[in-house]
Amino acid sequence: MTLILDDTAQQYGEFAAQLRSVNAASHRLTQGKVDIVPLDSLRQLGAPQAAAPRSGPDDGDSVLAGVRTRSARGSMLPDTASSASPPPPARAEGSDPGVLVAVGPRAARAVVQRAGSEPVLLALLGRLEYEELRALPALRRPERAIAVLLRDPAAAEQLSLIDAVLPGKRRVGVVTAPQAEPLMRELASAALAWPAQHPSRGGRPWAIAAADAPDANALTGALQVVVPASDALLVLPDPVGSTSAAALALLQSAATANLPVFATSEAMVRAGAVAALVPGNAQLAEQAHALAVRLRQAPPGPPVVEAPRRLTVRTNPHVAKRLGLALPPDEALTAAVARRD
Repeated sequence: MTLILDDTAQQYGEFAAQLRSVNAASHRLTQGKVDIVPLDSLRQLGAPQAAAPRSGPDDGDSVLAGVRTRSARGSMLPDTASSASPPPPARAEGSDPGVLVAVGPRAARAVVQRAGSEPVLLALLGRLEYEELRALPALRRPERAIAVLLRDPAAAEQLSLIDAVLPGKRRVGVVTAPQAEPLMRELASAALAWPAQHPSRGGRPWAIAAADAPDANALTGALQVVVPASDALLVLPDPVGSTSAAALALLQSAATANLPVFATSEAMVRAGAVAALVPGNAQLAEQAHALAVRLRQAPPGPPVVEAPRRLTVRTNPHVAKRLGLALPPDEALTAAVARRD
């Protein structure tokens, strides 16, 4: 297995270390061997590579009310540069890299556009990052086995979290950026399917109050539309949720209206959201390894896309107390979200 990391590899150090550990324990791929190759050295693998775009100005960290968090195009993982393993020696030209695991959006684009027949796993992509990659010919007409491991929870899981915290409440408000349309389609589909999939939880459909905020000037108006029609606000992993000023404005509006906010990052919980669903690095590494094992025998075809299967609930007890919510322990909420009818 070969991990391809971009020049901000420290963002993914913990995931890489966990994946190495999982593979070493299983010995199912390369007798426990996982090579790490920087993105700039991808040509060492002996095949041409298309140039990958450089990171933009908002590809790094953002600051949300004093809490460090990643932008929508960055990594959710903590900085573990001090514990990351040093890069291995260069490979011999033409040697077999096994399964290529591209970690992060820049590495994913470069690996997908690289000629070759090796199976490819695109790991830790946001849903919108994957949507951008879907236009590439290599994904539309794949000539090798490709799998995608997303880092964002599925919309159905997010609705399960809201139901676990606010039983019986079915009005959810969302303020989105225009490019978040794929996320909204998934949320609408999950809301429509909820009664049939969760008959033991009341069977009532969800009402989604949504408004677009294409820029900062539109945010106030969008919140004025959404807040009165909602029992809770959901922050999606889109440019609104990942922009410090927009996320802070949303949290402040919700606090004024005494509405709980649900999110997909611990940083948002620390900043004022009542709860979030987050994947753990160890769980993501286990899921990535299982996908890589399957890819070894998979034929070429449409990419297999998986959301995180094991998620953990993180809550803010201080915000819950202010809202008058008596929250169960995080472990109980995690079990409630995972429960199936």
